Amino acid sequence: MNRFPALLFCFALAACLPGVAEAAEEKEPVADSGVFVSEGTLDAYVGTYVVSPGFDIHVWREGEQLMLQATGQAALPLKGISETVFQVQELDAKVTFGENAAGQADQLVVLIDGNETKAVKR
Repeated sequence: MNRFPALLFCFALAACLPGVAEAAEEKEPVADSGVFVSEGTLDAYVGTYVVSPGFDIHVWREGEQLMLQATGQAALPLKGISETVFQVQELDAKVTFGENAAGQADQLVVLIDGNETKAVKR
């Protein structure tokens, strides 16, 4: 497995440290909070996604906000662009959630600096 995209994602997250979480908490609410995504849809995306052995992406809800945290990195908020695509503003990255044939969220793809990193839901 090519670990370069996973490492690139990890380095991009690390570049935001320290203080990303603290800075996000101190910011005033922005007028453009993204598109509305139902609580049921947000709940379907919650879980742990495996990029490679030992490198996971955890997704959870804080109220109406999805949060993302890669192994060993700071937590980052996700802003809805559509029902399936979210923006990680601090990284200028996008996260797209995918579904299996049964309609259950089973993967995510992170697009950052033109590189895609796929993670499968555990």
